This record gives sequence, structure tokens and C-alpha cells, in this order.
Amino acid sequence: MKIAQLLQLLLLASLWGASFLFIKLAVPHFGVVPLTAVRSLVATVTLMPILLLRGKWPELRKHWPHILVIGLISTAIPASMLSISTQYTSAGFASILNALTPLFSALVAWLWLKESLTVPVVAGISLGFFGVLVMVFDTQSISSDFVLLPILAGVTGTFLYGLTGNYSRRFTQAVSPIVITAGCQLFSALFMVPLSIFLWPTTSIPIEAWLYGVILGVFCTAVAFILYFQLLEKIGVVRTVVVTYLVPVFGMLWGTLFLPENITLKMMIGAALILAGVGLSTRLAGFKGTSGN
Repeated sequence: MKIAQLLQLLLLASLWGASFLFIKLAVPHFGVVPLTAVRSLVATVTLMPILLLRGKWPELRKHWPHILVIGLISTAIPASMLSISTQYTSAGFASILNALTPLFSALVAWLWLKESLTVPVVAGISLGFFGVLVMVFDTQSISSDFVLLPILAGVTGTFLYGLTGNYSRRFTQAVSPIVITAGCQLFSALFMVPLSIFLWPTTSIPIEAWLYGVILGVFCTAVAFILYFQLLEKIGVVRTVVVTYLVPVFGMLWGTLFLPENITLKMMIGAALILAGVGLSTRLAGFKGTSGN
């Protein structure tokens, strides 16, 4: 891997890790659904000109039904779920749950696509979920009265990311990355914006919260996915999956530096178990999923 590609990988991990920080800062002002709508709309405005300039609109029209589904299961619903999780936990805590994506990808591939699960993959999945179990008891990082709410929301969002990779491989493998990325954000925005109208906060939203929403849409979504697909093309899937290990590191780092968040012992144990599980399942079985925040 060249230095430039390593820097791209670190930049991608830092952007996806920072998404939890900006969600944590913005969601109290917007609410979950309006923030997801703003993020998707901003990403759409950023990505659609690139798609149009590349002459990919006919490809989007041809494959729109599958891209609509991917938009819901890769962006609209999981982004909302992870926002709920981040709202009631720390940014670092939520980013650790997001690292379960490759494990869910392997599990969905086994259940749906009938792919075999090797012993290392089963061990990796078991380690990952044991890590989640450890984090369930980290009441120091959870502010919800219903302790399982942020855990269930985060795990649901991550499961949908794992489902996304398998759905995309099954139905849109030949579709251009920019078509999938821009199309997903477009359909997510079309789905979330009408809902956000009914759930829009009654109090005024401060300028800094709008800035956080724009940063989420432009940098943590549009730019991040452009970097992601560039890395897939240049260094391949196996090396790009390293980002899975780095996102929680940056998620905890940004939360500690810019928010009054502490890295608890249970978070560290949970992260170690989850990342060890990801290592077993990806290194020995190959990575078949997608990620995103």
C-alpha cells in the first residue's frame, strides 16, 4: 500500500469516526429523522452533479428499484438507528457497535446466500456478540432509562449495513459506484424529507447545528463514500476493510477530545472482542460487506 493510499484510508476512518461526533452534537437540536433527512439531502446535492457530469443518469433510471431498496437499508433506516444510539450513548460507544458490520455481513451471507461459515468465522461472530454483551452492562456510557434502547438501535443499524453489502452483491454488482452512492442518498432523502416535515422541531435550530448537519452530509457521507470506492478500486476489498478497525479508534478519539466523554473499561473490552471477531472473520474468510455511518 502506497503512502497516499494509507493516508486516504486514515482520512476515511477519521471521517466515518467523526460522523458519530457530529451526530452527537446535532441530534439534540434536529431530532433523529430531521437530521437524517438533512444529511441525505446535503449528500444528494453534493453527489448528483458528479453523477450527471459523468453521464450516469440513464444507469440510475435503469436500476432505480434496487437502488431505492439500498437507499432505505444502507442510509435512511440505519442512519436513523445509529443516531438514536449515539443520542443515548457516547460517540465512541456507538462507533464500536458500528464495527459489527462485517460480522453481520458474514451472518446474512450464510442465512440468505447460503454461503458456508468456517470455524474461524463462527468464532469471530461469537466474539463480536460477546463484546456487545459486555457493553450492555456499561451503564456509565448509556443515558437512556431503557438501557437496551441504544444497543438495539445500534445493532439494528449495523445489521442493515451487513444486509446492504449482500443485497448489493446480489442485485447491483455491475452498477457504477457513483450511481449506487448518489442514488442511495437521493432515495433516502425522498423517503426521509416528508417524514421530517411532521417531526421538525418547534424550536429554532442554531447555526452551529446546521453546520454539523452539512458536515455530516458533505464530508462524512459524500466525500467518505468517494474515498471508500476509490480505495476499493486501488487497493482491493481486503485492505480497505482495515477501515473497520480504525473507525472506532477515531470515534473514541474525537469523542474524548471534543466532548466530555470517557473511554470506559467495558468499552475497551467490548471493542477488543468485536475487533478480534472482525479480524477472524475478515482475514480468514474475506470481507463481503459494506460500511458506512
